[in-house]
Amino acid sequence: MIEQYIRENGTDPVNGEELSTEDLIELKQARVVKPRAPTQTSIPALLASFQTEWDAVILETYQLKQQLAETRQELSTALYYNDSAEKVIARLQRERDEARDALSKVTISSSNGVNGGDAMQIDGQGLPESVIARIEQTQQQLSATRRKRAIPDSWATAEQISSFNASHGSDFLAPGSRSIALNRDSALVGGSDGVLGVYSLSQNKLVQSLRVGAGSVLDCLWSDTRPVVATSTGAVKVFDNGAEAASFTQHAGPAGALSLHPCGDIIASVGADKSFVLYDLQTLKPITQHYTDSGMFCAMEKRYND
Repeated sequence: MIEQYIRENGTDPVNGEELSTEDLIELKQARVVKPRAPTQTSIPALLASFQTEWDAVILETYQLKQQLAETRQELSTALYYNDSAEKVIARLQRERDEARDALSKVTISSSNGVNGGDAMQIDGQGLPESVIARIEQTQQQLSATRRKRAIPDSWATAEQISSFNASHGSDFLAPGSRSIALNRDSALVGGSDGVLGVYSLSQNKLVQSLRVGAGSVLDCLWSDTRPVVATSTGAVKVFDNGAEAASFTQHAGPAGALSLHPCGDIIASVGADKSFVLYDLQTLKPITQHYTDSGMFCAMEKRYND
């Protein structure tokens, strides 16, 4: 039978692989077949043997059907749980999106972190006259000499910058650091452990560590000599002489980035709650907050040449 199958198909009937009659191995078996016991040759004995075999087959079939029914029940239960879990996940995602959208439109109030003043509604307010005057004064001072300002000959060219090599490196400063800000000889380095390090370039070492609090530092900058940080908890904090001078919690989510106005005492923060906030560092109070259509994670001052 196996030789006939190989001649017709040329493959192994079990695994379907290519097979020829030369690959077959002849089994050496005794030519003499051991006869049945005399007690098994009678018709009653044969009928009893057939009955035993039949009972065994029927029992095995029953057990297989029982296992199949249990497996179907378990599969049906698993599918039901999976379908229920998907519906719950979909509902939670919808509620999360609705909550985020509602949270991004809510009016947020905050108190000054220094003196614990009264809460102030700042959503959508215009800029105060004093702030506008400082911005316009800075614009007039910068624009008066902008057209006359020539590029110094001592400035490095693109070719010189491309040939720069690292002169030295620092040790590990902060785990998971995502931001750095330079100010003359000092650099701010923020870490994921809620610590802001002040690094001295001339001394090549960390000279001060500022405890920001919960969350990680997402961005930092210098306002003159005062470090300002934005955190993953939505707080914007100002430090002065190694101590926390102010803490703002206008954002209902991570505050992703900061930007400093050229006047030096007005900063802006953007967040995942689709809003940007302006702060006055002279009074250490928020100025105004406006909402957009999407979350923001980058803030940059735009400078013009005209």
